[in-house]
Amino acid sequence: MRILKLKIENLRGLSDVDFEFNQPINVIVGPNAIGKTTILEAIRLAKALLMPRYFQEGQQVLVSLGAMSPHPQLNNYVDFSSLARDENLAIKVRMDITINEEELNYLSSTKQQLSLEVLKGQLGRNEDQNQLALTQFLSSEEGKKKLEKTSSDIESYLSSIQSPCTLPIELTLNPKTGNLQGANQLNQTMIILLERRNPPHKALFSYFPADRAFPTGETNVQIGSAEANNQIQSHLGQASTKYQRLKQTIVNNLLMSGVNQNELQKDFTAVLEKLLPGKELAGISVTQMGTLKVAIREISSGKVFDIDGMSSGEKGLILTFMLLRRTLALGGVALLDEPELHLNPAVCKNIVSFISDEIIQQNDIQIILCTHSGEILGAAFDRGDCTVHHLRSHNDATKIYEKDSNEVFSALNRLGTSAADSLFSQGNIFVEGDHDSLLLEDGFYDLVAGYKITSLGGRSGIEKEISTLQSAEKKGDLDKINCFIFDLDRMPTNIISSPLVKILQWDRYCLENYLIGRKELFDELSELGVNDLGSRGTFEKKIKEIALQQLNEVVAKEIYVQESPESVGHRSKDIEGKTFEEMAKILSNRLETLKSEVQNYDNSTWESQFVEKCNSRHSELLPSWNDSWVKHVSGKRLIDDLYKEYTINTSKLTLKRKLAKRIKIDTTEDWTLVKSKIIDALR
Repeated sequence: MRILKLKIENLRGLSDVDFEFNQPINVIVGPNAIGKTTILEAIRLAKALLMPRYFQEGQQVLVSLGAMSPHPQLNNYVDFSSLARDENLAIKVRMDITINEEELNYLSSTKQQLSLEVLKGQLGRNEDQNQLALTQFLSSEEGKKKLEKTSSDIESYLSSIQSPCTLPIELTLNPKTGNLQGANQLNQTMIILLERRNPPHKALFSYFPADRAFPTGETNVQIGSAEANNQIQSHLGQASTKYQRLKQTIVNNLLMSGVNQNELQKDFTAVLEKLLPGKELAGISVTQMGTLKVAIREISSGKVFDIDGMSSGEKGLILTFMLLRRTLALGGVALLDEPELHLNPAVCKNIVSFISDEIIQQNDIQIILCTHSGEILGAAFDRGDCTVHHLRSHNDATKIYEKDSNEVFSALNRLGTSAADSLFSQGNIFVEGDHDSLLLEDGFYDLVAGYKITSLGGRSGIEKEISTLQSAEKKGDLDKINCFIFDLDRMPTNIISSPLVKILQWDRYCLENYLIGRKELFDELSELGVNDLGSRGTFEKKIKEIALQQLNEVVAKEIYVQESPESVGHRSKDIEGKTFEEMAKILSNRLETLKSEVQNYDNSTWESQFVEKCNSRHSELLPSWNDSWVKHVSGKRLIDDLYKEYTINTSKLTLKRKLAKRIKIDTTEDWTLVKSKIIDALR
C-alpha cells in the first residue's frame, strides 16, 4: 500500500496544498508554524473517519485535535472552528492510495466479508456491532436481495481492476451542515479490511507525533484482550500513548509477536550500533522487587543501567525504530513528526539511511516525515529513494531539488547558506561586514527575524552569484527573497534589484556610519565611564576633527591613482580565455607603456605636482565633508580611531552593538532611515 497523492483544503493553517509521494521516504520541510504537522494530521483524520480499524478511532482522533470533547455527554458535537481555516468553506482531504497485487488478491478472496461490511455501512450500523447485528436483516427477503446485489456489484468491480490499483479516498467536513462524509464507500471499506486482517500488534497506518512524554518509574505491564485493545489504539487513534508503552512494547514483542530475545537483541543492536554507538542491550528481567528491567550496557565502562536512565531522545529513537520494524505491517505507512527531537546532529545525520536500510527494505514501508533538521534534509537531498517537499505557505507546497533547482542551491551554498538554512527561513539576507549580521539583529530584529543572515566578508565575486540567482528567478526556480546588503565604500554598484533578488547599498560608507551620531556616541561612552570626554560640545568637535583626518587619505589615494603609471600587475581580462601568444602580446604592450611613462620621471617635480593637486582636491571636497562627514567618513575606521583617542574598556563589537540598540530605543533619525531601507528591500 502506498499514498501516491495528497490534497488538503481548508484544514487549520493550510488552505490548498498538494503533494506527490512517489518514493519510499518523503520528507516535508518548511518554516516553523507553517503547517507541516497538519499534513500528517490530515492523513490521520481521513484514515480514522473514513477507514477506522475500530469504532472509536475517528472520535479519538477528533478529541486529540481538539475538535470533540472526550466526555460521552458532549461527544456528539464537532467543533469545526478548531479544524477549519475558513469556517465558511468545507474541509477536504483527498488521498490516492495504491494497493499491490497481493492486497488485491486478498480482497478478491474475501468478497463475501467485503460485501457484508459495505452493506453494514449502507444500513448505518455502528462499527461496534459485529456481524451478528445483520442477522435479522439478512433473514428477510429484502436483506437477501440487498446482499446479493451488493456482492454482485463488488465482484464485478474487483474483476475489472488490475494491480497496482489506485483507490481515491476523499473526506469532506462541512461546517455549515455538520456533515462528515467520504466519496467512495467501497474504496474506504477495502482499506478497512486490509487494515483489520492484521493482528493487534501490526498496523497499516501508524502515527508518531512529536509530543513525546515517557513515563518515569515503574509502569504496569499487562497481557490479554485489554492490552490488545490498547495496542490497536496506540497505532493511530491515541498515537501519543506509544511513548508511554516503552517496556510494554518490548514485552509484547517477546510474548505476542513470535519474537525471541535474540531477535529483539538484533533490533536493539541495529539501532544502538548505527545511531547510538557505545551501548548495547544487556537483557530483560524482573528485579527482586518485582519490577521489570530492560538493561542497557555502556560498552566502554561495562556499566549496566535500566532503559529509564537513558535520555528522552535515546528512548524515543529506540522505541520509534523498534515500532517501525515490528508493528508496521508489510506495505504499511508511517507518519513521523520531527524524529530529530532531543537528538544531536550527528545522530540525525544517519536517520534517513537507517530508515532506508533497516526499515523500508525489511517491510516495504512508506515513510512520510516532517522535519526541522538540516542534517535529515541534507541526507534526503542526496538520495534517490527520497523526495523532499517544501511547504512554503498555506497554499504552496512544492517538490524541490529537481534538476532545475541544483544551480540555485549550489549558488546559495557558495554564498555560505545551505539548502536547509534557505528552506527553514523566510529568505536570505547577505551582508558584507563581519559584524553586520549582529548589528542588524540588535537594531532591527523585528524586520530581519525569520531571515537567514550570512556574512560574505566582502564583495569580491558576489556579482556573479547575484546573476545566477536572478537567472534562476526568471526561470521560476526562486521563491524567496535573497537580499544583498552592501557597504557604499565609495564604489556605487550598478546591479539592479529584481523582485526576489534585492540589492541594498547604503548611502553612507558602511553600516557603522548610521551608529556614529555624535549624541549617541557621547551618551554611550559616558555610560561606559570613558574619561576625558569633556563637554558634549567639546566631544562633538573632537569627533569631527578625527573624521576629517580621513579626507587627507581619501584625496591622496585618488590623486596617486591619477598620477601613477599603470600597474605592472596583470588583470583577469588580459589572460582570460586567451592563448599564450595573445597574452604575451597584451602584457608586453603594457610593459612598453610603463617603460615610456617612467622614462622621464622626476622625483621633485612629481612630489610638488602631487601636493598641489591634493591641496586643490582637498579644497573641493572639504565643504561637503564639513557638512556631511557622517556620510563620507569610514564609520569602521572612525570607531578604530576612537579607541586610539580614548581609553574604552569594552570591545569594539560590544560598543557597536550597544550603539545599535541605543538608536533603536531612542528611535533616532538614522535608525528610522535604515529601517525604511530594509523594509523597502524586503518588500
